Amino acid sequence: MPILPESFRRSIGMEVARFRFRKQRNEIISFSRSLSGAHRALVIMPMHRTEPLPVVSLVDLLRRRFPERGLTVVTWGPSLGLMQMLPHSQFIRILETEINPFFLPRRETMRRIESTAYDVAIDLNLDLVLPSGYICRESNARVRIGFAGKRSDLFYNFQIKSHPVSGRRDVYDRLAACLEMF
Repeated sequence: MPILPESFRRSIGMEVARFRFRKQRNEIISFSRSLSGAHRALVIMPMHRTEPLPVVSLVDLLRRRFPERGLTVVTWGPSLGLMQMLPHSQFIRILETEINPFFLPRRETMRRIESTAYDVAIDLNLDLVLPSGYICRESNARVRIGFAGKRSDLFYNFQIKSHPVSGRRDVYDRLAACLEMF
């Protein structure tokens, strides 16, 4: 059996996601007090990263807004530094084997995430990464935050523009400042 190219498999995964969410409409909501009134948050760390993530301002905001037991963090690899910053938060580590060939999380993986109800889900990937976007949408959080991009509206109902000329630290600092308003 021939191996399908990655771009083709990713395209199939995107179509499966579109089909899965086709009847789910986003309700019109007011974002004022959407974070300050929330009790449980899901934060999805970037999937592909080679350097330490400059999210200190964002983690500070989340620590102030949510009791640490009200924060669940999805990681894709070792996250000792983040675990030290958020010692009482729940961490869900997703392995490569928990993502199917079409770049979607397997059902067992989603059960771990769906076991908790979230008010807010935040995807920290600067570009749309299908497994992260899918997790964010499937979390059923009332507010799903991600960075704007092609097809992002399928997964997020609150999108932040990231400017490619900015460094990662600037983008995450701007995200924290934006979320601080709500």
